Amino acid sequence: MTVQSHYVIAALRTPAKILQALNSPVHTVFLLAGNICELPGQCLQLRNAGKMVFIHLDMLDGLKGDASGLKFLQKFCSPNGVISTKAQVLKMARELGLFTILRVFGLDSQAMRTGREHVLLAKPDFVEVLPGVATKVINMAKQDYKVPIIAGGLIETREDISQAFAAGANAVSTSNQMLWEQAPE
Repeated sequence: MTVQSHYVIAALRTPAKILQALNSPVHTVFLLAGNICELPGQCLQLRNAGKMVFIHLDMLDGLKGDASGLKFLQKFCSPNGVISTKAQVLKMARELGLFTILRVFGLDSQAMRTGREHVLLAKPDFVEVLPGVATKVINMAKQDYKVPIIAGGLIETREDISQAFAAGANAVSTSNQMLWEQAPE
């Protein structure tokens, strides 16, 4: 999977937003909340609409990010990939053939170093840096991690999107439905 530059991703914090994502032009959806009972149907709806689906394992109710949980997720939900802050979870997901996104919170230089260690261990396909409005963090991650960068968190305006792209982000994830209409360049 490749992420072209200037790509907007729908980040869904509630299942109620699935309908809006289904009817939007976005190609990729991050499921940032939910429970294991509803997840298979949600993933099926999104996949049937041609959307790529990534599930944030750290925020999912009713499922652990262990080997059995990942196998269950793959068998019954068939996501394209997973998101986690945990390198070991992503390493296992990668071994199952899922795309992986490491989420890094750029709070300080130590957090960025820890992110680098996680990148080396998990070898994720992408790194999502938060907050996505921290252009210095995006730039540092782009140079240091050597994987495509997704800017997420606090992306609330078109200007936030433009600044994230200018700082080197390949994509942005946002829960602001109005921004899902932002066409890739």
